[in-house]
Amino acid sequence: MKNMPIARACPEEYPGVYWTTPTKATMAEIHPLLIAVIIMMPNHRSWCLHSADVYEMNSGGPLGYFDIAFDPPTRRACGYYGAIGSQVVMRSPIWFECAGDVDDVMRAFHALVREAGHVD
Repeated sequence: MKNMPIARACPEEYPGVYWTTPTKATMAEIHPLLIAVIIMMPNHRSWCLHSADVYEMNSGGPLGYFDIAFDPPTRRACGYYGAIGSQVVMRSPIWFECAGDVDDVMRAFHALVREAGHVD
């Protein structure tokens, strides 16, 4: 066992994406389509706004960002995934229900975006 090879991670072992820790955002910092949806809500000033950058797991290269607006008392959330560059991925934000904190909401949104085929 003197010359036992060291196991190296292969890129195909880590498919998918990861995102940065969600940070609080202002209306000016989130995507305009998400703003348009949220300002139509009667209590939009009480909604929590967060954003996180999204990266490819294999290369670590940037893919885009998740913008999320959610209202913890009603468990309603709305999210938008924007891709880097001129590629339009989503035509409109996605509404969904989710309980928990901002990390739970991000995971739920990622699952929806992955199901739609926008990210791995």
